[in-house]
Amino acid sequence: MLGDGWNVKATLGHIRDLPLTGEAAYIRPPDFAMRYEILDTKHKEIVSGLRAAASSADTVFIATDPDREGEGIAWHVCQVLKIKPGEAKRISYQEVTESAIRKALAKPRPVNMRLVAAQEARRALDRMVGWEVSPILSRAIGAKASAGRVQSPALRLIVERERAIKSFKPTPFYQVVAHMPGAKGAWRAIWQDGTKEGEYFQDKAFAQALADAIPAMPLAVSKAESKPTRKSPAPPFTTSSMQMDGARALKIGVDDIMKAAQALFEAGAITYHRTDSPNLSEEGETMLRETLKKIGLPVVETPRRWKAKGDAQEAHEAIRPTKSDRENAGEDRNQQALYDLIRKRALASQMPDAIYQQTSCTLDGGKFQEKPALFRAVGSVLTDPGWQALYQESEEDAEEDGKASEKVAANPVPRLSVGDKLRADRGEMLAKKTKAPPRYTESTLIKALEDHGVGRPSTYASIIKVLYARDYMKRKGKAPALYATVHGESVSDALLPFDFSSLDYTRLIEDSLDDITQGRMPPRDLLSKSYADLRSTLDAMPGDPTAKPCPVEGCDGTVTRRESKKKPGAFFWVCSNREAHGLLTDKNGNPGEPFGEAGSGPANTNTDGPACPECGDPTGKYETKNGHPYYRCSNGHGTWWDDNGAIGKAWEPLPAGKGKKAGKKASGSRRKKS
Repeated sequence: MLGDGWNVKATLGHIRDLPLTGEAAYIRPPDFAMRYEILDTKHKEIVSGLRAAASSADTVFIATDPDREGEGIAWHVCQVLKIKPGEAKRISYQEVTESAIRKALAKPRPVNMRLVAAQEARRALDRMVGWEVSPILSRAIGAKASAGRVQSPALRLIVERERAIKSFKPTPFYQVVAHMPGAKGAWRAIWQDGTKEGEYFQDKAFAQALADAIPAMPLAVSKAESKPTRKSPAPPFTTSSMQMDGARALKIGVDDIMKAAQALFEAGAITYHRTDSPNLSEEGETMLRETLKKIGLPVVETPRRWKAKGDAQEAHEAIRPTKSDRENAGEDRNQQALYDLIRKRALASQMPDAIYQQTSCTLDGGKFQEKPALFRAVGSVLTDPGWQALYQESEEDAEEDGKASEKVAANPVPRLSVGDKLRADRGEMLAKKTKAPPRYTESTLIKALEDHGVGRPSTYASIIKVLYARDYMKRKGKAPALYATVHGESVSDALLPFDFSSLDYTRLIEDSLDDITQGRMPPRDLLSKSYADLRSTLDAMPGDPTAKPCPVEGCDGTVTRRESKKKPGAFFWVCSNREAHGLLTDKNGNPGEPFGEAGSGPANTNTDGPACPECGDPTGKYETKNGHPYYRCSNGHGTWWDDNGAIGKAWEPLPAGKGKKAGKKASGSRRKKS
């Protein structure tokens, strides 16, 4: 791209980090010293390559990512190459194109040490929380667990939603619909039941009587209106909106979205993909508008501008293609689909509004059993697609509200005049129930994180990845809905006393990091206060927070929860009075009965199997290491092999030829074929 004489080397992210062992691994007062190491062989080879290249170069330009983490990496490069940060030639650009890089090369700058200080403070806080709290947390829940400054409030969102869903009790309510004939198709008018926001009409007998009376009811138009409405396009993608819409539209995880975006950026196909600005550069606007004219699509008269969110840093422009007349880019399906989404969204942002003709009316049926019989209908017809000719927004399937919203686009309400007399074809009563809050998906979780100011757009994918990796949340099958695990709930509960688990904490920390970047706060002020708050909470915790009175009759001991070393994710309870009885089972996070007693089987939330032949309760379905299905009673009454989905023979050793050796042979055969 730049011709001969250039040697381009990649750092592949951070080349140094805090040590993983010894006293230097901890960040503690009074000086909060941070000592760095090159942690692995791969990065030692990278650093050796950088040093070799720098020794034979006339000039070293450092072009790490144009953000806080990138500035931190630039400083580490200076350290390993023995370059003074104030004398470094640091360059940054928004797109990997020849023109952008040459412009950056013409205006190098020193490393921004305020930005580096903010990055170091961020890293120190993360290490402080993780290393000080995680050992206490593991003891608190009797299982290996870790705390994180940003992941903990995200986990709290998942757990609170999980519990809201489990505790939700649906409220039945009723709607009445008048089905009206029309020249362009039947349309619907909804009875206005007079309930306030959050209230629901629950008189079923009245609703059915009104529905039955509608065909004979004379209806007069008391209000009628028809007017054009406009819908503007969404702004070009920011990091968070790209993750949200990408996950919905492409049906892939946000981690895959970010990997695809990184690859597109490195290939020079899109601008920098870690940004919270919804606005384009003048150069980007001009290019997009020219492309629209070239392909024969309308262009909005005045370039559009959007207001960024209150905490947006707006250091970079919105995400767009570097060459908008390029229709395709990317090496694989994810990259290609994401590029198409980015390109169309950016182009659509500079197109005219979509225009609808919205028609509404109120029909008055007088009084019915002393209640007003007023029906309202709203319909909308697209008259000018504008930007929708190129780009269609994706919508979340889940409804946030228990009351179904009026589907105006599918309701062909005719133009009417006040005083018109109408008759309905029929009336209908709809029996409905309020819905529990929808489960988060990766997309809606990002929206919640953004709304609460938890983390930064560039960290959302890693937050979600950590929650999966640590078994704090999961998905069931291919469905996008997220579930909190029992382990995740235990961790979240144990972290409630800590400030960093609150939804406001990370937003306040980000504000402080911004203050450090602007020179308004010394990093030590933030670290001193954070450490003092952390230590205060830790010191106030009991020696073993899991300790509970032993539930065994006549035992005055205390029991503590522990995780099985042989089977991670399985728990049991140990009593301080071990001579009196053995270990206790775990019943959804609480101590059960001693192992071996009737009804004391292992805690089981798996109820996928048929009924137990002994007690009638559902069995759990499991598989052996070699893939053979079997069922186990949740109350400890027995274990049986599977017989085509039914309870089979009682557990006994497998017949010859179906054991461990056969399993190994089969798996080896599969490897050979692949």
